Amino acid sequence: MTDFIQQQGPAFLAHLLRRLADELVQGAADWYPTVGVTAPPRTISTLLALDQYGSLGVTELAALLRQSHPLVITWIKDLTQLSLVKSSGDPADRRRTLVSLTKKGRNELVRIREALAVMEQASTELLRLAGADALAMLWTMERNCQELSFLQRLQRKAEEKQGAE
Repeated sequence: MTDFIQQQGPAFLAHLLRRLADELVQGAADWYPTVGVTAPPRTISTLLALDQYGSLGVTELAALLRQSHPLVITWIKDLTQLSLVKSSGDPADRRRTLVSLTKKGRNELVRIREALAVMEQASTELLRLAGADALAMLWTMERNCQELSFLQRLQRKAEEKQGAE
């Protein structure tokens, strides 16, 4: 049976990318426990950012990871329940909450880094099998969306279509 979404063409790029992302994340979620990693795959970047930059506010984390504020809050809650991060008030600004790694979180990062070395190899294999420089292509697409958002592109194409009619 042919793939229905593939038949729909480039208009379903986001659907294809989401399916691919879900496959990669679920594979990691199933594999991580076998190598001692307890953090959910989507939260790994948060732990790495806290390790690299130290305590950060949620807004700073969201900006750094380029993810929504509500999503980062969800990740922080998940990581807090696992005792990998803790939150505390910012002494310089009581309205702000700082998130930092716990000792357990720092220990988790040792296992995460070992797992990421294997993940890099598996991901590199997938990219190589995709041909050309698939990763560079995806980064270019993302950069192009930063320069002119997908919304702006949609609006422009709709206007062009309307002008042609």
